[in-house]
Amino acid sequence: MICINELTALKCNKRLVLEPLIVALSPFAPHIAEELWHKLGHTGSVHQSRFPKWDDSFLIEETINYPISVNGKVRTQMEFALDMPREDIEKAVLASEVIRKWTEGKQPKKVIVVPGKIVNVVV
Repeated sequence: MICINELTALKCNKRLVLEPLIVALSPFAPHIAEELWHKLGHTGSVHQSRFPKWDDSFLIEETINYPISVNGKVRTQMEFALDMPREDIEKAVLASEVIRKWTEGKQPKKVIVVPGKIVNVVV
């Protein structure tokens, strides 16, 4: 359902995306998959089509969503590249409007960056 909601929001109607999705859906919802398969213009059964091939390249994430906390309380979230250095993450967090609001203009005593997990600003 999450996938369908995302595709609907993107107004995706490309066969290149929908056909493998319907084939992957067919073991779990055979009747609706069969109906959707025929709506796409196919005459045979969806269950006789080839299952999509596995591709590890689609599983590699390039960004991560860091929770940003001020004095131990999560105040916002920011997205950074996985290979971004700690110093750059720290600079971006301290430049954020939301973090400046919560630090009330005070200079932070410490900024703790746990790569891939969380950023904590101690004021």
